[in-house]
Amino acid sequence: MKKFWGKFLRSTAVICLFIIFAVNYRFEMIKSIDKFKKESDENHSFMDQSISSVNELLSILETSGTMYYKKNSRVENNDFNFKYFQKDNIYVSTDEAERTVVWIDKISSSWAVKKELDMSEVIATNYGNISKVLPEVAYIYYVSDSGFINIFPKVPKEKYSLLKDINKLDFIKKKLSINKKRGETEPFWSEIYKDPLGDDLLITRGVPVYDGNTLKGLITIGLKSDFFIKKINSNLISDFFLVDGRDNALSSRNFDTKEVSKFYDILPKKIYEKRYKLPDMQPCDIEKIGKYYVYYEQSNSAPWRVYYVTNILKLNSELLKGNLVFIAFWFMALIFLYGSSKRKAVVVDSQQTIEKLQIMLRKIDKEVEKDFLTGAYNRKGFTKITNLELDRMKRYHIDACVVMMDIDHFKKFNDTYGHACGDFVLKSFVKVVTKNIRLSDIVGRWGGEEFLILLPETDYKGALLAAEKIRKMVERETFYYHKQSLKITVTMGVSNLNVRKTLEKTVEEADEAMYVGKKDGRNRVVGYQDIMSKDKDLKWKK
Repeated sequence: MKKFWGKFLRSTAVICLFIIFAVNYRFEMIKSIDKFKKESDENHSFMDQSISSVNELLSILETSGTMYYKKNSRVENNDFNFKYFQKDNIYVSTDEAERTVVWIDKISSSWAVKKELDMSEVIATNYGNISKVLPEVAYIYYVSDSGFINIFPKVPKEKYSLLKDINKLDFIKKKLSINKKRGETEPFWSEIYKDPLGDDLLITRGVPVYDGNTLKGLITIGLKSDFFIKKINSNLISDFFLVDGRDNALSSRNFDTKEVSKFYDILPKKIYEKRYKLPDMQPCDIEKIGKYYVYYEQSNSAPWRVYYVTNILKLNSELLKGNLVFIAFWFMALIFLYGSSKRKAVVVDSQQTIEKLQIMLRKIDKEVEKDFLTGAYNRKGFTKITNLELDRMKRYHIDACVVMMDIDHFKKFNDTYGHACGDFVLKSFVKVVTKNIRLSDIVGRWGGEEFLILLPETDYKGALLAAEKIRKMVERETFYYHKQSLKITVTMGVSNLNVRKTLEKTVEEADEAMYVGKKDGRNRVVGYQDIMSKDKDLKWKK
């Protein structure tokens, strides 16, 4: 009887433990799903804010064009030089400006068209500033109903044959036709389309320009897929689908192929099998479909449906990160109840399980802190490691240095060979840098083509020597992209890091030094302390 009650109590305890685990798992899963919804809402809000910025910039251009006509401005003497390309039957401007003017078929000598060309040049003065504010802008057009296009940035010669395809875009033909008939003045969004001048997928925001009641043309800002895809900042969102009015979708799934895809064609198989659930979803609805959770949002500032997707694996990873102690305790309780005869074997097995969980969590954390393209630490990871180094510097009274690096003329790789080449250059550059630093040194991607190196236990002179070595190695290296040989140079700024300065201040100093290097001709190493010394000498001489 005693033995029976002993087994009964142990069995009851085990059942209770499983019930507790199941209840806790359900509770934590609900928390993970709520976190996924919150991250989706935050990303959606951020995208709406970014779109608002696009609207403001477009409004500036539209106002500039409208005011030109309201003021009845006189035509300036814009001395354009054009070259005729007989094969394509187009005229292309040959001046040194940062934009290209192209005439389709023929150049008009009409005074009204000359005035419109002058107006488009007034607008174009803002193009450069807009591209700095929005680096994800592919092209900014002024498309005239009279047959010319003013396009920024400057189109390389090898793409001239594609310029006529701009006028063939559906949304441009449609908007020029509708606005003639009805006089619509509201901004509009295009559908997702393939860039006629490149390999990217674009979505364009545009607005018509009128001289009184006469339609003159369209101002458009074409946004790269990066504008939408790379703004997704979340540990839990595994996929994202932006769907336009024609059911074309922009997603990480066609981000690499750069082909326009229908929404249903690029859905994961398990979601596709139950796609009938998607049309019934309302804004802020979440639906479990197979091993996925789908969260639906309706864009407030554009005619899009937006779907955020996560999977059970990501949710379980999040759950594990927050419940490692509970799971370990649960395992230990099971071990105790399992019986003394097998306790030792179970303990070993459970410890191994816990170690695997810890390794999994460390791997997850590490992946979050790495730049997915280059393998260098991202800003979050670099900052975390530097803060740990600052703590060590406080204990042992040692200094370190930070090197800021910027690849010279990086934009030309993207413009000449495409963004895939730009990615290749970034990865190749990081490989060269990594080969030429110590194991204790840390490389981080600060943003775009800017990188940082943390040099622990290194004084200012040593950091300058280390930076110069890296600069020379990068300059000597020849990189081959699709049998095309490429040369890379880098400008570097150096500043010392100590316990009396924050990382932000040190990076600011290194960036200032690098900027001086850029002004002095690029491909050089400049130290912040040397700049300060020169400034003091100049002030003393004055």
